[in-house]
Amino acid sequence: MSFRGKLTSRLGRNVLALSVLQIMNYAVPLVTVPYLTRVLGPERFGLMAFAQAVIVYFDLITDYGFNLSATRKIASALGDRTEVSRIFWSTLVTKVCLMVACALVLGLALETIPALRHEALLYSASFLTVVGTAFFPVWFFQGTEQLKFVTMGQSTARLLSLPVMFLCVKQSGDYALAALIQGSVPVLAALIVAPAIWKQIRMYSSWPSMRDIHSCLRDGWHLFVSNTAMYLFSSTTVVLLGLVAGNAQVGYYSAADKLIRAGNALMNPITQALYPHLNSLRVTSEQATLRLIRKSLTLVGCTTLVASIGTFLLAGPISHLLLGNRFGPSVAVLQCMCPLLFLLGVSNILGTQTMLVFGLDSLVSRIILLSAIVSGVSTVLLASRWGAPGAAVATTGSALLMMLLMIAALRRARLAVWREVREAAAVG
Repeated sequence: MSFRGKLTSRLGRNVLALSVLQIMNYAVPLVTVPYLTRVLGPERFGLMAFAQAVIVYFDLITDYGFNLSATRKIASALGDRTEVSRIFWSTLVTKVCLMVACALVLGLALETIPALRHEALLYSASFLTVVGTAFFPVWFFQGTEQLKFVTMGQSTARLLSLPVMFLCVKQSGDYALAALIQGSVPVLAALIVAPAIWKQIRMYSSWPSMRDIHSCLRDGWHLFVSNTAMYLFSSTTVVLLGLVAGNAQVGYYSAADKLIRAGNALMNPITQALYPHLNSLRVTSEQATLRLIRKSLTLVGCTTLVASIGTFLLAGPISHLLLGNRFGPSVAVLQCMCPLLFLLGVSNILGTQTMLVFGLDSLVSRIILLSAIVSGVSTVLLASRWGAPGAAVATTGSALLMMLLMIAALRRARLAVWREVREAAAVG
C-alpha cells in the first residue's frame, strides 16, 4: 500500500473510532442534562454551571494548546521513537506543573473570596476535570493516530458515570456531587488508557530538561492564546451572565448551550482525526492537502447548515422534551444559538484544519482573541438588558465575526480553500 493509501486508511479508522466516541458524547448529555435540569432546577443547575465555567480557566491553562501543538510535533516525528518519547514526557511534565500551579491558585481563591469559600466543595469537585486534562494524553493519541484508545477510555468512563449519577444525585442539594461525578470522568479515562501508553513509551522514557519544558511552553503559546480565546466564547459568557443576571439566567443559557455543544460534537470525529492527518499529508503534497480541506469544508458546511435550520425549527419541542417545563426561556436561547452549529463547524475547518496546518498560528490567535473580546463586551451590554437570550445573541454574533475574519485572512494568504486553485500557496 502506498504512503498516501496508508494515511487514508488510518484516517478512516480514526474517524470511525471517534464516531463511536461522539455518539457516546452525544448520548450521555441527552440522558444526564434532562435528569439534572429536573432534579437540580434552574438555580442549582445554574450554580453548578457557573462553577464549571470558572474551572474552565484552570483547565485551559493546564491544556495550554497542547492538543494542537504537541499533536503536530508528534505527527511530524512519527518513526523516531526517541523523539516521540521526548515530546511525550516534556508535554506531560509541563501539563502537571501547570495543573499544580492552578490548584494552588484555586486554593488561595477559596480561602480569600467569601463567595467561593461558601461553595468550596463544589469548586474542588469541579477541579477534577483539570486533573483529567493533565493526565489524559489526547494529544499523544492524536499525533500517533491511535484514536481508538481515546474512544475506549472516554466512552468507558462516561458509561460508568451514568449509573453513579442516577443512584447518587437525588435532590437539588446534590449539585456538588453531580459536579464531582462529571469531573471524575476524564480522571477515570486516564487510568483506563494508562497501560496502553506505558506499553508504547516505557522503553524510550527520559526525564525532560528545563529546556524541553521551555520549548513546550514556547511552541504552544500562540495555540494557547487561540484555544483560550475560543473557550472564552462559552465559559466567560456564563461567568459574565451570572454576574449581571443571576444563576437562573445562567441555568437557562447553559442548558441550551449544552445542547448546542452536543450538536457541534457530531463533527468532532472528522475534525479531530483530520488535523494530524492533514499535518502528515502536507509533508508530501500541499495540493492534496488543499483538496482534502475543500472536501471537508463542503461536508461540514452542508451538514451543520442543515442542523442549524433544523434546530431553529424544532427548538420548542427539543427544549421541552430534553430540559423540562421549568426551562421554557431556554427555547429562545436555543433559537438564538442554533447558527453556532454552522459558524463553529466552518470556523474549525478554516482555522484549525487550514490556518494552523499551514503555520498561521499567530494570526489564528489574534482573530479568536479579538472575537472573544467582542463577545465579552457585547455579553455584558446585551445580557444586562435581556438576560440569557441577550448572551446568546452576543455569542452568535461573535462567532460570525470570527468566521468572516478567517475568510478574509485566508484570502490575503491566497489560501481560499473554498475554491479550486492552480498552485498551493507557499505558507509556513
